[in-house]
Amino acid sequence: MEAVARGLEAEAVPATASVLMVAPAARGGIARHVISLLTGLDRDGYRVGVACPKEGQIAEAARERSLPLYPLTVGSGTRPSRAAVGVLHLVGAISHLQAHIVHAHSFGAGLVGALAMPLARSARLVATIHNYPPGGTAGREAAEQQGQESQGSDMRPRRASHRWAIGQIVRRAARLITVSDALRNELLALYPEVAAKTVTIPNGIDARAKPGRDPQEVKEALDIPPAGPLVGMVARLAPQKGIGEFIRACRAVADHRPDVRFVLAGEGPLRSMAEAMRDRLGLGDRLHLTGEVESTSDLIAALDCLVVASTSEGSSLAAMEGMAMAKPVVATCVGGVPEVVADGETGVLVPPGEPAALAAAVQALLQDSERAQALGEQGRRRAAEQFDVRLMLARTEQIYADLVHDDMKAGGHRG
Repeated sequence: MEAVARGLEAEAVPATASVLMVAPAARGGIARHVISLLTGLDRDGYRVGVACPKEGQIAEAARERSLPLYPLTVGSGTRPSRAAVGVLHLVGAISHLQAHIVHAHSFGAGLVGALAMPLARSARLVATIHNYPPGGTAGREAAEQQGQESQGSDMRPRRASHRWAIGQIVRRAARLITVSDALRNELLALYPEVAAKTVTIPNGIDARAKPGRDPQEVKEALDIPPAGPLVGMVARLAPQKGIGEFIRACRAVADHRPDVRFVLAGEGPLRSMAEAMRDRLGLGDRLHLTGEVESTSDLIAALDCLVVASTSEGSSLAAMEGMAMAKPVVATCVGGVPEVVADGETGVLVPPGEPAALAAAVQALLQDSERAQALGEQGRRRAAEQFDVRLMLARTEQIYADLVHDDMKAGGHRG
């Protein structure tokens, strides 16, 4: 509870502070972020509960840590009808946990939290914005072909219901956290009145983590030849992740380097498309689709180059993890990615949607091992200094402490 204690008079510090995490059945970056938070908060003495769908990575993590789990239906989008179903359940969870802070992750969770606030006057809402809202332009055509709801390329959703929902979140939240300045700037362009309560806290990874397996062991498990470079991408197989662009770039690199192998780790709605494209482009066993892997750090440690091909991205945990493992990163210049990957210092940035540019950057690094190693070493330092999970946790706990302090000064009541 050190973060809560800072700035408070010693006799006024509550014995415990309780935080209720609210999240969808997320996988990938949001799930890892929430799990990092609930693990660190529990360790630091907070009473932590989790409101989320009863199946999924976040629910599993709550059960493993014996944290209170409140089943809650949270949609992936911002449809008011879906959110309304969960409001009363969330209010019950807030009451049972006696939560001081309700911390919502994703727009769907944020809307449920925002609508619950008038019925839970003792709690304060913190909403973390991880990505662009659903219903935008990036990846829309590909998403609709897959029956999915696309992520936007900016903060202005096209549907009136989505605009209403985002307005509810930003106005009812006591604090707004964005994972990149790019997201914060676009949010404030639409809602300049919330600038004072909006802060950027980058995602965090364990910059001290060491791979659990030797790279050659990882390659052997994937049936990848021990010799020759390995280029990979770790991402949910979703439209905004640039899955097709990565596979086309693999084909271009393979045409010039017969010794290179490729790996795409992740699951998602574009799995069948990825398999079909791999076969159509004749990549065969040159490109390994692994599905979800047990340890992304083990896989990344086996790579010679990490690729982030996203067409829309609030930030990039994969790039952070690659840098922490001293791997050169080739990434698209979208959203908050340039805040993670310093172009020419820790990796190479290329325009989104251009497989040829991805391929050229990868080939250049494979041909210049000294430069690749230098980029990787600088990336390791940058990850430790700016993106360690301990920094993310401390900054988040300070927000909680500020809110508890504000409530205590106001006599425990919100204005």
